[in-house]
Amino acid sequence: MQIGIVVLGHGSRAVVDEANEVLLELSNMIRVENGFQLLETAFMNPESGRPGLEEAVNKLVGGGAEKIIVAPVFISNGIHMQKDIPAMIERLIKKYGVEIKCAAHMGADSKIAEIVSDRIKEVV
Repeated sequence: MQIGIVVLGHGSRAVVDEANEVLLELSNMIRVENGFQLLETAFMNPESGRPGLEEAVNKLVGGGAEKIIVAPVFISNGIHMQKDIPAMIERLIKKYGVEIKCAAHMGADSKIAEIVSDRIKEVV
């Protein structure tokens, strides 16, 4: 079974597109580290000028994905995680007829705490 991955972030307005580049870099790191062949990056903010979740799913299905995993790059379980993303996924399942699952948000993970601690130490 071909599995497609969507790395989903919030995104910034197109006028500060360099902020969106970080998610693209992170997606590439995930692709390389895991050897994912079918991986797309998507942005929740329609003002980002970047592909949204539907565009990413459409591309993955067109590439042969039979199952799609949405990997949200969100720290907290906010409104996007609780309402927006599940509603979008439900609609996309009906539209494309593929299985789509959403991974958990990042949460208060010790790996994130380690990164923040490292950033603090860099300026002490």
